[in-house]
Amino acid sequence: MLDVCIVFYHPAAWDGIPGRQRLLLEAISHHVPVIYIEETEERKRRVTFEKRTRQVTIVRGLATMLVKFQRRHWNVAMWLWCWWHLGWIRRRYRKVIFWNSENWLRPNRFIAHDVLVYDCIDPCFSADPRDLRLFEQRELELLGLADVVFASAQLLVDNCRRHHHDVTLLNNGCDPNEYSENKIASARRPQWWPRTEEPIAAYLGTLDWRFDFRCVRTACRMNPGVHFILAGGFLRELEAHVAELRSMPNVTITGRISLEDGRYLLSRCAIGLIPFTAGEMNDAINPVKLYAYALLGKPVVGTAIRELILRPEVARVGHSPEEFAEKVAEAVALRDDENLRRSLIAFALGNTWENRARQALARLIPEQFGGANHRTVSRRQPVATEAK
Repeated sequence: MLDVCIVFYHPAAWDGIPGRQRLLLEAISHHVPVIYIEETEERKRRVTFEKRTRQVTIVRGLATMLVKFQRRHWNVAMWLWCWWHLGWIRRRYRKVIFWNSENWLRPNRFIAHDVLVYDCIDPCFSADPRDLRLFEQRELELLGLADVVFASAQLLVDNCRRHHHDVTLLNNGCDPNEYSENKIASARRPQWWPRTEEPIAAYLGTLDWRFDFRCVRTACRMNPGVHFILAGGFLRELEAHVAELRSMPNVTITGRISLEDGRYLLSRCAIGLIPFTAGEMNDAINPVKLYAYALLGKPVVGTAIRELILRPEVARVGHSPEEFAEKVAEAVALRDDENLRRSLIAFALGNTWENRARQALARLIPEQFGGANHRTVSRRQPVATEAK
């Protein structure tokens, strides 16, 4: 029987846009086997397994059926489905760590494991009171059952600690290999690249309800000598806001782009932008793009969200649209500052996904990764909870 494995569930596909779930698990797989359950299927009503690497197995088809069972409240069927297809995990590994990073499906209820990890990585993205209430109920359930709780942002840590005695901050990070010299050099100039000699302020991400259109419009208007490239998809209901930005002479909106185009953009921009609307929802987000910008030595300008305010040595923060625009001008002026560039790169290299993986494993498997003064992870009784 093998020693230990991590069974990880997240709805996002392994081969989709790389996010925390894939990048962190790739780093963890350098040390322990990972079985990644994603919400996709290759053949209807069939569970398939793909051995992506020696240490990573991708499970497709299992979660899609669980979603259907969940909507019908067929809990017994969910348990039997998991037992039939994943029973081999318990027989093969001495210790099974189930890592759950969402709170709707919660397949931890039906898959045998020794340790339950709840990775709190997102707030509820709905303002509907009923959605918020149900989200909080499910989160309280997981917090009551979890042996170990990780949270990606300080606000999420604070919230989880109201209901769980042991919460570890596990921020997002970066992967230097994604932006190696060879990959950057091989990235071709995209067709949408603007014909301009002006310094470029880049935003890499979705233009959705988190995006502060007002701050960005003001920055574009007050910095006519800077070209703004906003790279990412956008929501149809925000088309009017997007169209207003697109009409400005110093703005390029690309739509969804490839990883290669993203490398080309970030390697050639002057500064990176994180223009999220201020408020509790975005205060709970630790932006992955913060680490990507810093890894390439790009000055960072953002709005007044908590995770940026906590890092004044990395990000310049504007508390109003006008101040955000001023910080853009300041950052552009510092784009060739070698000391700043080195400082940003050093910050990023101290916050890689490999570092995050070791931090998580030191908590989960302390006898192997925790050093002399490790703590043992053991099953515990759920703590009493209170309404948020």
